[in-house]
Amino acid sequence: MNGDHLSPKTRELLGKPIDERIAHIQKDSWIPYSHANQVLRQLEDLLKHPKCDRMPNLAISAQTNNGKTRLMKHFLSLHQAAETSGGTITVPVFYVQCPSIPEESRLYSAILLKLCKKFRPTAPAQEKLVLVQDALSKIEIRILALDEVNFTEGGTAGKQKRFLNAIRYLANELRISVVCLGTEEMMRVIRSVPAVENRFPPAVLPQWHSDDEFRKLLASFEKIIPLKYPSDLQERSTLTAKLLTRSEGTIGELKALLAAAATDAICSGTERITEEVIDGCNYVPPSTRKQRLARC
Repeated sequence: MNGDHLSPKTRELLGKPIDERIAHIQKDSWIPYSHANQVLRQLEDLLKHPKCDRMPNLAISAQTNNGKTRLMKHFLSLHQAAETSGGTITVPVFYVQCPSIPEESRLYSAILLKLCKKFRPTAPAQEKLVLVQDALSKIEIRILALDEVNFTEGGTAGKQKRFLNAIRYLANELRISVVCLGTEEMMRVIRSVPAVENRFPPAVLPQWHSDDEFRKLLASFEKIIPLKYPSDLQERSTLTAKLLTRSEGTIGELKALLAAAATDAICSGTERITEEVIDGCNYVPPSTRKQRLARC
């Protein structure tokens, strides 16, 4: 039990109490992989781009729970807000979660709330827009990241178009890059508005498959899961296949499955993830959860 299969920091946890090890398993963690690294490079290019009249933007698309929000949160951690020598606050990347209904007035409210600015919730959209432009211009923003751009409850095509045009207007007026994060539904609506589509090239985080990239991902996860014995997740083909099948090809579900299995392995004293542990752990695949909800 020397933990040679673990990263040095994770190895230190082996002597900690069970609760502390389980808490480590359940916390958010960043696992780099090739598709994510490619998108991160695109985001870095946006951040460094000189201001111009037509700033480049990006639309990051992924299946639900396949890492787009985690990727953006990691990028935010690399470019945090800072205070200048003059006492002003600079926020190179400003992140906000979009309202569930895509309306420009709701978007402006979300931005103002995140900035802790006073405004009248019932004010016209134009009045809120003035406040948003003023507030964002004072923090030297370079990228406006809009997460959960969701059009599934978006009402008419006209409302969706006005929402997208409002985003484009902000980019033009502030001379900033806008990054939209959403599912394929977001991309479908973006493609329906040509003036917006050509401003938002897509960056896709694809679903995972049984290949070398997936095995590398499993190897990375195993290094940060504080189990005393190696599970060889990436080397045992039946175990690898079971993890991919049960997680249904998304990194968020894979992390949840591994966390549940590792927790059982610690509590039972097995101290490694096996097929039996996976079958018996407290994890329900997303398709099964949907079926249960449909029967309720």
